[in-house]
Amino acid sequence: MLAPVLKDVLRKANNLDGKHVEEICIGNVLQPGAGSTTSRMGQFLAGIPHTTPLIGINRLCSSGLQAVATVAN
Repeated sequence: MLAPVLKDVLRKANNLDGKHVEEICIGNVLQPGAGSTTSRMGQFLAGIPHTTPLIGINRLCSSGLQAVATVAN
């Protein structure tokens, strides 16, 4: 489910090439390893290379909010 979202974000950013993404931060709820494995698969399926670091955050209901705060900081 993440790959289409990432693809759309790249498209909306003036068709940004995935190799220019510097970091990805994803909020997940109750997934093993904070969802990093499944998020990483979504990253690859969206065309973002393995050299782009990905952070998975699991804060239960506030995962998305924590991901936004992390990126903003």
